[in-house]
Amino acid sequence: MTILVRLLRIALVTILCVVAFAALFEFLNAVPTYLSLPDHIGAGVTHPRGGPLVFDAVVWGVVFRAPGYLSNGTIPLLIVLAVTEWKSAKSWRWYLTIWIIAGLLATGFPVTDPLRLSAALLAAAATGYLYWFLVGKTAGDWLLAWRMRGPNAGRKLLNYAAYVVLAYLGYQLSGYLYYGGKLLWVTVVSEPGPGTPPFQAQYKRELTASQKVAMMDFPDPVSCLRKAETDDLSKDRLKEMDWDRIDNNEEANVCMFRLLGSYEDLSYATDWFKAQGFDVPNAFSSARPYIESNGTQRVVGMYSIRKNGPRFPTKGVVRRTIGSIPYGMSVNATWSKDGKQLLWVNTDYSTL
Repeated sequence: MTILVRLLRIALVTILCVVAFAALFEFLNAVPTYLSLPDHIGAGVTHPRGGPLVFDAVVWGVVFRAPGYLSNGTIPLLIVLAVTEWKSAKSWRWYLTIWIIAGLLATGFPVTDPLRLSAALLAAAATGYLYWFLVGKTAGDWLLAWRMRGPNAGRKLLNYAAYVVLAYLGYQLSGYLYYGGKLLWVTVVSEPGPGTPPFQAQYKRELTASQKVAMMDFPDPVSCLRKAETDDLSKDRLKEMDWDRIDNNEEANVCMFRLLGSYEDLSYATDWFKAQGFDVPNAFSSARPYIESNGTQRVVGMYSIRKNGPRFPTKGVVRRTIGSIPYGMSVNATWSKDGKQLLWVNTDYSTL
């Protein structure tokens, strides 16, 4: 029972720290923007939606960033932190190191963006200290007390259940280690090419390590389609996107770009979105695309998560529950002025 209580405490504190990291990271990201505005002193800076800019960044971090971080990072963090418990690692340096590495992985190693990198490092360091203060400095104390009990003490069903939990976490960790290895590969060893059609993001700074992994895993239209006997790329075949293979936004954006970009022009976009279960407003359709101020043309697909559940991931109760937090998803596909070249694809979410 002692083991389970401690594991529960570690898990709850880890979740708290992940949410704190997301909020603090977005807050620190917003500070330079806040300070650069000429009317921020005494006047109060507001976001275009009407809320305070810095406060809005914190809300954005908690509502939008934190669920993704929790989904991708909680299990591997629990495994690493369980090891520190077993080894009775009480030094705050261990936890700062662990959370800094986790923070860099979560934010895609933003080495080319000094402000974003500084925000990630500061947020991770603060979170690491918070974790150490709440549970890290007492790591292993419960284990020592448990070992000093009688020879038959602790041989209860709940104690064995704790080892089952650890075994399950270890199994889950293998998948995260594999993905983490790919993140390191595209960051340190070999950056993938743009693929076919050549993938590009709206802003170069958005080419994170996660996007590069998605580009590596889905290098062409065929890799994004459901399995078939032939690899033909007919107009109807391009509609058969394999959503079962999509785990995150980066993979969704890359695959949608590969498939939509394989058409001759934007005239096929509405039918493609509808084939994926999206609704297309008339004012943002292939027939009447939205014309941006720079002349580029945008087609939008809308998907109701509240009505249909998350479009991805398609498996996993916990992952789909987290994916159900927003009530809607919209995909913005932007084409060139003549409508013949897909420029980029962005996915946005709506929440309360």
